[in-house]
Amino acid sequence: MKLMKPRLAIVVAAMLPCLAAAQTGFEGVWSGAMTTPNDEHWKVEDITHCWAGCPLVPYQQLGAMLDDPANDELTWEELEGRYYGSMAQHLRSISTEAGLEILNGSTDANNPSIHCHDYGYMRQSLNPLPMAIINNGDHLTFKYEEWNQERTVYIDGRDFPANMQPSQFGYSIGHMDNGDLVIETRGIAADIYNPFSGGGGYSDQVVGMEHYSLSGNPPVLSVVMTLTDPVTLKEPYRFHKEWLSTPDLVLLEDSCVDVPGEF
Repeated sequence: MKLMKPRLAIVVAAMLPCLAAAQTGFEGVWSGAMTTPNDEHWKVEDITHCWAGCPLVPYQQLGAMLDDPANDELTWEELEGRYYGSMAQHLRSISTEAGLEILNGSTDANNPSIHCHDYGYMRQSLNPLPMAIINNGDHLTFKYEEWNQERTVYIDGRDFPANMQPSQFGYSIGHMDNGDLVIETRGIAADIYNPFSGGGGYSDQVVGMEHYSLSGNPPVLSVVMTLTDPVTLKEPYRFHKEWLSTPDLVLLEDSCVDVPGEF
């Protein structure tokens, strides 16, 4: 049985902010390589491996392998095998014993996408479907088409509350830094990485730092997400993803349905 998540034709309301707020430059609707595969911006590695975000170091290694003429005679399967090998090696090299235990236990049994279950902080933030960033004055709303999830990022200068209980997306505080949007998230519930990123996961001690930047015309939104976790990681683990500005796109209602007889 194959699980599919179609984009249904049901419009999500309130796409534009109701409050007059100082714009950050990041407002709007953004789409990744999965839903804009024909755009000339994307490189091969974006379309084939980074549509749901990918670890930064292996992504850079894959780009270097594709650019190296010495690899021209290799088949795509051979290049892909080297990429997945470098991805697994990288995560293992920075994982603690607790992190390796989670990594070794990553199977289809705990892959949420196979069981129609929504995602945690890391995987939802880098999911492949479009998202909208809406400015509500004291906070930004990240509205994700996948799973119809929303995430609040406070931008009013507040501090983290005391005694936070871990939650799916944690508590996020953002600020502008030389035109970039920097978000720190704490109080995140333990979860797994995207299995396409090699498996593994993080504890409820993880801290996420997202550094969003804009470039180009039409705009390209880029993020580097850095996870630090004293329980599962010996050093920070960084992820990369890009989106294109798609101002005319309307987010649709997402669902997860079974298609009998397919896998």
